[in-house]
Amino acid sequence: MSSSGAPGPSAHPDLNRVAVEIAPETFWVGKRESGGIFYANPYLRRFRGTDARTQKPSEFNLLIDPGSSSDFSTIHTKVVSLIGGMDRLSALFVNHQDPDVGSSASIISARYAPRASILCSEDTWRLIVHFNLPRNRFIPTEKFTQGLSVPTGHKLLPVPSPFCHFRGAVMLYDPQTRVLFTGDLFGGLTDSKAQGLWAEESDWTGIRAFHQIYMPVNSALVRAVAAIRQLTPAVEMIAPQHGRVIRGALVQQFLDRMERLQVGLDIIDEAQDRTHLQAWNTVVDRVLTLARGYLGDSVEAKLTASEQLADTAQFKGQRLVVNRMGKWTLEHVVDLLCQGEPPEISGPIMVEATTAAAEYNLPTPHLDIEGAGAPAPVSLLET
Repeated sequence: MSSSGAPGPSAHPDLNRVAVEIAPETFWVGKRESGGIFYANPYLRRFRGTDARTQKPSEFNLLIDPGSSSDFSTIHTKVVSLIGGMDRLSALFVNHQDPDVGSSASIISARYAPRASILCSEDTWRLIVHFNLPRNRFIPTEKFTQGLSVPTGHKLLPVPSPFCHFRGAVMLYDPQTRVLFTGDLFGGLTDSKAQGLWAEESDWTGIRAFHQIYMPVNSALVRAVAAIRQLTPAVEMIAPQHGRVIRGALVQQFLDRMERLQVGLDIIDEAQDRTHLQAWNTVVDRVLTLARGYLGDSVEAKLTASEQLADTAQFKGQRLVVNRMGKWTLEHVVDLLCQGEPPEISGPIMVEATTAAAEYNLPTPHLDIEGAGAPAPVSLLET
């Protein structure tokens, strides 16, 4: 990968020395600790254009999630190399209040960028103001539900993502480059040996772990993913606060997985009480026994085709043993078994799953009862 964002044959830039252009005029300006697995990602977006009022050349420089004060020297060096000085920053955008992604805003505002506005939600501002930020420069994202126009003629769209992981979290979409800055959402741990800034399939493991620890509940993720899917033009790149930048086919793949990911309160009972997992294993045993009566050996073929199932369960002989996240695993197993099957097969499998869960006093699994066995709807774009 070159510093222009284009993938190179094998070389990777020294991420501690260079800014990486991930999209036109959009730069990652962060820091990497050698051997580290968790780090913050500040981004600089340069806008160039003509001021509609004055008809003169105009620029607007936005620093997105400026990072920790401990990373400031690296960020300062990179920003200066790109725009000539931090005094040319027009605004700072802060997704939420955590110090690892915004504590440098204080020194930037007080000393280096005395005219830069601070853009964030009102909930976030109530906390980050205690970094000694200037109150007269706060601009609430709530004022711009239809988008924020910058002097260069470009537009930015704040996208609320409440409880991902903080109540006041707000994503920022740049429709010109189709880059979505998601904050903690889609952030994660990164393998210490990983090179470069672009996420790969293997990054999902660290993303999943981070979300299961810090995100409160799946319904918050579902809401955020729905908001992302509604953006036009469609998102082509996800730039999170932590981990690596997601692009290409992984965007939709990771959106699909995030929508189904069980986190926080969804899995807390199982983590505290092993009898929950034992009971879910019993339910899975009953479902597979019934399914084999209808589907025979194709049961194993359907289940082993799923890459996600291996994260929570493994076959031991013919028995599928669930190691964690019993409710999600059962739901995924039922979905795989019923996919493409007629109602006379999918129906009994779903009934067995729900009744068995009820018998063991487990929460009701979320199953696609109405859509079971139905063919996938045809997209209007495909006709």
